[in-house]
Amino acid sequence: MSDARATESTRGYRGTSSPAKLLEIARFFLKLGIVGFGGPLVHIAMMEDELIGEGSKDWTDESTFVEGLAICNMLPGPASTQLGIFMGWVRGGNLGALVAGVTFMTPTFVIVVLLSYAYFAYGQLPSVQAFFYGVNPVVIGLIAGAAYSMGRSSLKEGRADLEFTVGDDEWVVDLRLFVLLLSALVATILLNPNPVIEFVIAGAVAVLLFRPGWVRSNSTRITLGTVGALVLGGLYTLRTQITAMLGERVPLPAAVGTVVAAVWGTLWVKLFLFMLYTGSFIFGGGLVLIPFIETYVVTNFGWLTATEFVDGIAIGQLTPGPVVMTTAFVGYKLMLDTYGTLPWAVLGAFVAMFGAFAPSFLFITGAFPYVARVRDNEIVRAALFGINAAVVGAILGATVTLAFSAFAVVTGTPGLFATVPFDPVRVGLATVTFVLFTRDVDAAYLIIGGGVLGAAVFFLV
Repeated sequence: MSDARATESTRGYRGTSSPAKLLEIARFFLKLGIVGFGGPLVHIAMMEDELIGEGSKDWTDESTFVEGLAICNMLPGPASTQLGIFMGWVRGGNLGALVAGVTFMTPTFVIVVLLSYAYFAYGQLPSVQAFFYGVNPVVIGLIAGAAYSMGRSSLKEGRADLEFTVGDDEWVVDLRLFVLLLSALVATILLNPNPVIEFVIAGAVAVLLFRPGWVRSNSTRITLGTVGALVLGGLYTLRTQITAMLGERVPLPAAVGTVVAAVWGTLWVKLFLFMLYTGSFIFGGGLVLIPFIETYVVTNFGWLTATEFVDGIAIGQLTPGPVVMTTAFVGYKLMLDTYGTLPWAVLGAFVAMFGAFAPSFLFITGAFPYVARVRDNEIVRAALFGINAAVVGAILGATVTLAFSAFAVVTGTPGLFATVPFDPVRVGLATVTFVLFTRDVDAAYLIIGGGVLGAAVFFLV
């Protein structure tokens, strides 16, 4: 798409605000945030049904809605949340976007905070432990089921190297993308690298595989870019050693060192910046936060245990809003451990949520016209093919790591399982969840049902 066509296609998207429009936006998205159980597909369907076309509020036309949805699917972040922000932007400009996002996310934020309070205040009670005994493996099944659907979608881009049917699902697989997915999965399990590095490498490799003609014609630029990327990657990998060496030979002014240490040593700043970073790179939807959180929050920072993180995902899945709100659970736990009081924990939840969702507002209100210009660019599309495949691999890799905790035999469960490496009940719950979720059973029902069944086993077997 040329710049002229892109400018024309995005002209008039941003609306103008008025008190009446802002109130209308707030009413709709508050309702959506309260009743929108069922995930992104339900949110998108409700927006299309009630805001588009004849018999609706008629905020815009169908083609604008479809264009907005396509671009939101290209951008990092939760697609349905960004589509809601986009619809608010179309109706009421930047203020409309802000009102749409805030009112849509507020009910979910409140629910997550309340459930987080209950979890950490009463989590040691036998009845609560019994419930989460069943919930934990259900979440693993849900993540695997979501990755199954994502993989089916991402692997069909490109050529049809393999075609087969699994149940009622027809698979069309490009083997190049399958190799990228498998590589990301193995790398995540064995090396647990920064997910962004995985995505960048996958995107670059996909361009090489899908657009070799463009690569050959731009070989000089690509070579220089590759050298620069390798240098930056080496500097990043050796950052600790380089910092120590420079500190010995070229000491920083004491004031500068003190400020840097104070800023990064402040948990509030670290929490916000990490969530801002995560929200800027979660390509493919909310579940992409799993490899980010598992790598840093669980493994590097130690803010949550693996079990707490999986339980936090369950809490996010029980709400009508985006699963990215699990970040509020992380902030709540971190500040509860640090300060020990409820007000600080709630503030921590808000800071984490604000950091994670801020990029979505910026992408829609600031970057939308520019993304529209490159949406049909063949190089950008090829890179996204690789990134989407790597995203699925990274999610599965992180899930394998989390599954070791989710399937472990829990202290206090029946001695029947004492001699086996994994609890067969929990493995069974995850397997049944996977099958049912890929057959469109709602996640909230599966979590509640798994918790009830798990509690029955915990107490009765």
